[in-house]
Amino acid sequence: MSVTPPSLRRTARGPAALAVLIAAASLAGTPAHAAARVPMHQCWVNGVAAPPGDQVMGTSGDDNILCDSDLVNVTVSGLAGNDYIEVKGLVIDSLVQGGEGDDVIRTKHLVPQDSFSMVRGNKGNDVIKVATVHGRGAEHGATVRGDDGDDTITTGSVEGAPGEFSRGGGLVDGNDGVDHIITGVVDFQGRVIGGSENDKIEVEALGPESGGLIQAGPGDDTISGHDGALLTVGEHWGTVDAGVGTDTCAVQSVSTRTNISSCEVLAKGSVVQKPAGKPQSPGTGTATPANPAKPANPATPAEPAKPANPAVPGVAPAAPEQPAAQPAGKPAQQPAQQSAGKPAHQPAQQPAQQSAGKPAQQPVVRPFVG
Repeated sequence: MSVTPPSLRRTARGPAALAVLIAAASLAGTPAHAAARVPMHQCWVNGVAAPPGDQVMGTSGDDNILCDSDLVNVTVSGLAGNDYIEVKGLVIDSLVQGGEGDDVIRTKHLVPQDSFSMVRGNKGNDVIKVATVHGRGAEHGATVRGDDGDDTITTGSVEGAPGEFSRGGGLVDGNDGVDHIITGVVDFQGRVIGGSENDKIEVEALGPESGGLIQAGPGDDTISGHDGALLTVGEHWGTVDAGVGTDTCAVQSVSTRTNISSCEVLAKGSVVQKPAGKPQSPGTGTATPANPAKPANPATPAEPAKPANPAVPGVAPAAPEQPAAQPAGKPAQQPAQQSAGKPAHQPAQQPAQQSAGKPAQQPVVRPFVG
């Protein structure tokens, strides 16, 4: 039912008619187009309410910035100093950044609806905690970046495939510095990147439902589950690329669809490949996929019984003088060893064993000629 009064419907023309229609849509509860949404926040900077608008700015000193509602199309910046920034609501199409200094940033979920949602530490040794990092393609990215400095980044699950040129999606990136990254499950093409220097990456699980990527980058990195436990890679697609350097991995692959590479040192119990139906022996704490456990050399198979000198019942041996020709090393016993497992021929060989070393008595076999 229309909410426009009949008198207005009869008289409104041109621009006036458009204004009436917009007002009617508002009364009817129809949301305005996303692109027309105004910035929204409820933030305080050092105890003073921040004015409305799309910017919430700190000072050149140490600031305490608190936002107790969702951020929508807003940029929150700590600027210089060692700042504490906390967002208790959702981060919707918004940016939260610390600026220069050793900052602490805490936010709830990153929710990109019409553009990016992002948290950045900027320069300094920052501590960043984010509830979840869920992106959707190139234009709807959810990203956490430590930037310069030795950062500690803790997040929940990381999800979302990127778009062209690996833009967008769900991404946690340490960037420069010695970073410690701890995340929940990385899946549905979510990505965790260590960046340069010696990083430590701890992930709850990688690719259990769809797929995910861990890329440590240059440096002597460590990749594992939480608190150094074995990281399960799979059961679906999962990629671990430790990168350049002497890297240590505590990983167990539970699928042939996973790819684990550049791990120079494998922690005890690691399994980097699981062929179908043939689980690999656990790692021993030494390196590497390049030195897979070699199967033990099979024992030299016993020489098959030689057909020479077969003892055929009822037929005299072809060379009655053979015992005399082989006195050394008790060769007379060799035929008995070759005929092991052939009890049917034992009677024919028994006289030969008894006559070893007694060629003068060899004619004793003549009765078998018949």
